[in-house]
Amino acid sequence: MKFLLIFLLFFLGGCATNVESIKDDKDILVNESSGYILLGIDSNVRLKSIQIEGPKNIRITRQDLAAGSNYILLALQAGEYRLTRIEFSQYYRAYVDDQEYWTFTIKEGEINYGGDIELRTQMFARSLRYHMELINNSSLALAFLKAQFPTILASKAIVYGGPGKDDYLKLWSNQSL
Repeated sequence: MKFLLIFLLFFLGGCATNVESIKDDKDILVNESSGYILLGIDSNVRLKSIQIEGPKNIRITRQDLAAGSNYILLALQAGEYRLTRIEFSQYYRAYVDDQEYWTFTIKEGEINYGGDIELRTQMFARSLRYHMELINNSSLALAFLKAQFPTILASKAIVYGGPGKDDYLKLWSNQSL
């Protein structure tokens, strides 16, 4: 009985919540311990889901993962998150090994740009081959926010929350550029 209870707690604790990207240009941060994350997705196929672990485990679903290049804006609890798995279809998925490279930070009350996930797939002899990179395209992300979410951008500072260091967005927010 104890084993079953421990198994259920472990299983339920690892579940991810499906999230949808923000579509309307209005600031929805009501909780002081949350912030926005902006992720770019550039894929040559439509993906089934992207799973991200952190203070709240989430799953970005097929609704927001069209083939081509797009950006996804989410409101999440502040903290450190990492991309752990991408599902291409019911049968094909990739697990992310290099956790440090696929980690991003969400700071309270800010828009945090995590980077652009560039994903290229190719079928070869009944197996799926893929190449995946996380690229910093800060200027393109900023142009997207200016065009699609000017109200949110005017009320929040934007910073780079991906791996490494980049002060371009912070300087832009401080009007130093």
